[in-house]
Amino acid sequence: MAKVYNRKLLPWQYVGSLCIVLALLGEMAGFWTLRLMERLEWLSYDLRVQATLIGDKDPSIVLIDLDERSLSEIGQWPWTRHQIAELTTILFEEYGISILGFDIVFAEPEGNLLAQQWGQLRERYPDLPPAPDVESGDAILASALATYPVVMGYYFQSQAGDSDPPSSGALPIPLLVDAEPEIIEAVPWPRPERFTGNLADLQHAALGGGFFDNPFVDADGVFRRVPVVQYWEGALYPNLPTAMIYTLFGQPPVTLKVSEGAGIIQLETIELGGFEIPVDARGGALVPWYGPRGHFTYISAADILFRRTDPRALEGALAIFGASAPGLMDLRSTPVASVYPGPEINASMLAGILHQSYKAEPPYTLAAALLVLGIVGGLSTLLFPRLQAVSIVASSALLAAIHTGLNLWAWQQNWVLPFASGLVLLLLLSLWHLTMNFWRESQQKSWVTDRFGQYVPPELVDEMVHTPESFGLEGEQRDLSVLFSDVRGFTSFSEGIAPTELTNVMNRLLTPITKAIHQHRGTIDKYMGDAVMAFWGAPLADAEHARHSLEGAFAMLQALEEINREFTAEGMKALAMGIGINSGPMNVGNMGSEFRMAYTVMGDNVNLGSRLEGLTKAYGVNIIISEATATAAPDWACRCIDRVRVKGRTTPISIYEPIGIHIELSSETKEWIKRHEKAMNAYAQQQFRQAYDDFSHISHDYPTDNVARLYLERIDHYLAEPPGPHWDGVWTHTEK
Repeated sequence: MAKVYNRKLLPWQYVGSLCIVLALLGEMAGFWTLRLMERLEWLSYDLRVQATLIGDKDPSIVLIDLDERSLSEIGQWPWTRHQIAELTTILFEEYGISILGFDIVFAEPEGNLLAQQWGQLRERYPDLPPAPDVESGDAILASALATYPVVMGYYFQSQAGDSDPPSSGALPIPLLVDAEPEIIEAVPWPRPERFTGNLADLQHAALGGGFFDNPFVDADGVFRRVPVVQYWEGALYPNLPTAMIYTLFGQPPVTLKVSEGAGIIQLETIELGGFEIPVDARGGALVPWYGPRGHFTYISAADILFRRTDPRALEGALAIFGASAPGLMDLRSTPVASVYPGPEINASMLAGILHQSYKAEPPYTLAAALLVLGIVGGLSTLLFPRLQAVSIVASSALLAAIHTGLNLWAWQQNWVLPFASGLVLLLLLSLWHLTMNFWRESQQKSWVTDRFGQYVPPELVDEMVHTPESFGLEGEQRDLSVLFSDVRGFTSFSEGIAPTELTNVMNRLLTPITKAIHQHRGTIDKYMGDAVMAFWGAPLADAEHARHSLEGAFAMLQALEEINREFTAEGMKALAMGIGINSGPMNVGNMGSEFRMAYTVMGDNVNLGSRLEGLTKAYGVNIIISEATATAAPDWACRCIDRVRVKGRTTPISIYEPIGIHIELSSETKEWIKRHEKAMNAYAQQQFRQAYDDFSHISHDYPTDNVARLYLERIDHYLAEPPGPHWDGVWTHTEK
């Protein structure tokens, strides 16, 4: 049955799973873009950053902050060039910093304000002499810049529109790159269309310069990576932190580490002065985040100008002058904060170079991601259709844990590999297969219920749905246990009941009996008036069918006791029941004709079960089982009550009465069984006088023991007419 459903439904399940895998593989390979996947990958990157912030604080990197307090004390920006020159001089002369980087641009001339104002006065007062020769603010700042190791900031513009002015200002001297021009030209660097630089006098006075714009901001507006260099008119220009390191170490030659294959040049690292910066193919580096906003040391520019800061706090420091005041528009969105000062991003880049703590996407990132998706998708596609819902969820969780663990291990090695794609693939495949499996199981459950619901309890139907390979309708031979029951005296019982009430009485009788069978995994074969035939071990295999049949039989007797209490309370007679159980090989399956089929059992062992039920009346016991059943249920204590030949069989068998589970028997019951066995042994050895005495004592102590009373009658006969030397102890029954 299960294979039929697999053939019908599994191909669609495999096809759907394959489509999901191919969709994500295509997105990863760049054949198409799924914006949601892109956003989820960014989110997973941000979460990993937040969970593993480096945390170490480098006291040698400080931010000279153009903050709200500085603007309040000194005045709104822009300050005079004289004030900037004074700030620069104080930082180097009194605080002893090593290098200063300006995260601002001085694109417009300040001019000589005194000369301008003097000229306006002479227009009104022509007799005034010419203006005194006072040095301009730009000249004063240029003089300060030429005195100390200062790196100026500027910015490139990726795209220039028709309304944009041409490039202005001056660019610094480009990097000295030790690489073939063909290699430099082949790398897909950011290639801006214009720039805004510092005044030529200021830029030429400084030792170097670095850009602070970022053409690599992601579509969600978050700074995650920045270009280390940009390409302009055949030369490479560094960003501000790289320019500071480049200047600090005497402008050493810059080398490019590339890999070549299939005619493609792949940039891997940029090296300067012994420091390596891992980059992607376009020269972009992931920002090495150290902490939340304020992680690096901030010193208000006003505190420098008014000399309120301890000089020892900045000695030998690498300083960046920039703005955190909200009104100056130098705040960015980053993985660690939605509002993050631009100068601190440059400080993080500077610390990353010094401490070599960059994370990077290795050149094999795409191959690794495709391999992971292929393995995850392949395993899920092959395994999930054959698993139950709980197993699918558990397997998905295990694969997700492995994927997460490997990804975090790679992260600790500073390798950034795609993460969200693997989890999304697992989630989609799990949902797909859970949905398909639910659909298949619903159809299978409907199919099983239609065919077996009349035979087996709902609990077994559910189990059969989840273990479809263990049953079928085809005829086969199995080891089973079969039970026959018959209500004693039901004919006389029903004589006093109106025909219209008899059906209700039958339902009241058979319902709890059937429930008792179902509760112990039994299958109803048929009802024969007040008689019931059931079996264990089919359609669902049951290795403990004998034990379950005994449990079911005792539950039937208990159910009958409860029904009898109701009947007697209503003025009806109490009923008794005889049960026979046999175990062994039997034929089971859907049998019948083309007009009507029934799921049933057949065979000699089935007939023997029926015969055993018929013997219960003769021996005055409720249940008789065969030796095969007693052997197959070793936990149950049984007493052998005879060795007989039943009608229709020539081979003698031993028959037993089940008493109860060994460990639950009282010491008195165990003693009773032991005394019975002793009496039976004496009887089997033709020690009839001894057997008679033993059974007499048992009958006296246990007046309800009908077996002892039967043997007393039988031994009376043998004492009068001894059976002879060839007697085998077998009693032959000629009735069913």
